[in-house]
Amino acid sequence: MKLRKAMAVALAGALVLTTFATGTTSEAAKKTKLKTKKVSIYVKGKKKISITGKKAKHKYTFTSKKKKIAKVSKKGVITGVKAGKTTITVKDTWKQKGKKKTKKLGTIKVTVKKKKTVIPKVTPQVPAPQTPVPQPPAPPTTQDPNGGGVTPPGDATQTPTAPPAKTSKPPKTQPPTPVPTPTPPKREDQVATTYAPANMAEVEKVDGVTYDPETGSISVKDVEQFCIPLGYTVKNGHAIWVKIKGKMNGEQGFRSWLVNDMANKTTLSDQWEAKNEEGFQAPGEFDYTFQLLSESDDVTCLLIKGPVYGTNIDDLLITSIEISYPLGEGGSTKPDPEEPTVNMDLEKHTITAGSKTTAEVSASAGQIKEVTWSVEDETIATVEKDAQDPKKATITGVKAGETKVTAEVKVNVEGKDFTVTTEKDLKVAEEGALVVNASIESAPTEVIVGETAELKVTVDTGTIENVVWKVEGDAATIETDSVEKVKAVLKTVKVGEVTVSATVTVKKDGKTATDTAKVTINVIKDPTDIIEIDIANTKNIAISGWGQDPTYEIQGDGSVKITWGSDAANYRFVKFGFEGMDLTNYWCVIDAEGHYANVDIQDAEKKEPSYGNPLSVTKPAYGVTFPYTVKLDDAALNADVTAQDGTKADYTNVGGVNIYKGTETEEFSLTVKSIKFYKYEEDIPKA
Repeated sequence: MKLRKAMAVALAGALVLTTFATGTTSEAAKKTKLKTKKVSIYVKGKKKISITGKKAKHKYTFTSKKKKIAKVSKKGVITGVKAGKTTITVKDTWKQKGKKKTKKLGTIKVTVKKKKTVIPKVTPQVPAPQTPVPQPPAPPTTQDPNGGGVTPPGDATQTPTAPPAKTSKPPKTQPPTPVPTPTPPKREDQVATTYAPANMAEVEKVDGVTYDPETGSISVKDVEQFCIPLGYTVKNGHAIWVKIKGKMNGEQGFRSWLVNDMANKTTLSDQWEAKNEEGFQAPGEFDYTFQLLSESDDVTCLLIKGPVYGTNIDDLLITSIEISYPLGEGGSTKPDPEEPTVNMDLEKHTITAGSKTTAEVSASAGQIKEVTWSVEDETIATVEKDAQDPKKATITGVKAGETKVTAEVKVNVEGKDFTVTTEKDLKVAEEGALVVNASIESAPTEVIVGETAELKVTVDTGTIENVVWKVEGDAATIETDSVEKVKAVLKTVKVGEVTVSATVTVKKDGKTATDTAKVTINVIKDPTDIIEIDIANTKNIAISGWGQDPTYEIQGDGSVKITWGSDAANYRFVKFGFEGMDLTNYWCVIDAEGHYANVDIQDAEKKEPSYGNPLSVTKPAYGVTFPYTVKLDDAALNADVTAQDGTKADYTNVGGVNIYKGTETEEFSLTVKSIKFYKYEEDIPKA
């Protein structure tokens, strides 16, 4: 019996040792890896960063290089802010033998795209004079003025058939008498006035050019050239003054002049060279002021290039660029920047007396210059600004109670200063108390109606005994997981706002504690329900034919004024092109004011058999007044015309809106304010 009992004990011990050894080996083999390497999302879209092999008591932090392009939550949820590219750095932090250790897990390349409103470049086709002029069809004499069949125009030298007579001619709005553009003073008579900082965050994305959002500086290494947008268009004969500061770490210097845009970089001004400045020294710090005179009406960018042809900029740091454009002051089309939003993240919302937590603020746009930290009740907790990073602070618990942590944040956005205040509630428990710090992971700020969101509650310590999920608001419902009580699914049912809460009960070392985590989620409409065309993109406005065509001008409010001269050829049109989209059963609404006009909508790829023009998918509408609304359904479909490829018109690849004149012989104009497509009729603004 004793032998049998001894053997049993030995076997049990061996089993324990085997289990322990196996668990240790498994844990050692468990390696933390960044699974997400590349992300492509739309503006307002979201993507959760995936990390495999997460370890207990490790903290994972996420930092976006360009928060104006994409921001990332402390839980690793990326949100697209505006179109562009950025990177997100992921770090793993833990304590080992009382010392804090940090390891970089990797970086994620993020591309944010503008959903369904990005307009590709449309190059107007200009035929040779002997070729028939591509133009929208004139209506046959039996044509109903509200639409109908189409008779293609004859030879370009012939007079097209006139539109049918109308029983009631819409009233005309005479265009205002054009104000002549004043001739700018001579170069030497133009003087600088107010300087405004250039938005260096919008520097051209070129390999070797790096923008640092923390310092607002630009680092350039072994780069041929790059552009910085001015934020407005400099007119011909107008001078601007540039103040540029920084440090040349190389020995070559650099040059600068004005160009039309980033894509073309056509030289449109005189050139300035650093080496010609008095006291030029490289390496060394610099502070230069120089004047450039525009030679075109299309200047939008400042170009910085290597010191001589064929030589790159070797090593340059630009700390600030300020520009004065006196003749353009008051007439700039660039709107004032909006006030940014500021958010505070508390590492822990509950601490014990004597323990600490950290706070950090972030801004939706611009550069944070200064932060003033405070605590509502300093008998509950105290706050101390980080000596190295003003965006961070350390909060220390003093005694049990509740208080607020406040940050007054000074942010500079495109040269304008804003002061924004943000605050968070902080709870201090008695020393030695069990602190839960519940939080809801993967909670998005927005969810499209009809979609779902997966939620999970986590705690700092202890074993979760129970979770009670609740949702306040009727825009969504919550369904708990019958197996894993820490998980739930939010199901959206209508547009609105809901607050989701998870009350967690935790047990550890004989102690029990509860905590409630809350998140507010907005249930929104699908952004593709309303699609607005970027009509002010000058590269994508096409004008028909050759000869006496209409002209257009972008207005300060983003509208487009089209003018047909008295000698403009009949049925000459302006086309607003865009990326092909399936717009079946959408409503097209064109908001404009001025003279009545003709309208038709085109396919993005299909061509007409006779002239090779883009195929009209709607019947042309003649003499319409504005706002003009047409539903892209069977009633409006140009079903009688066959494309070059033998197929019929449909709305699966709509790619342009044409606005054109008839046979008027006097000059007239029309100002197009917007072109929008609505999925639901109830979303169309009422007149």
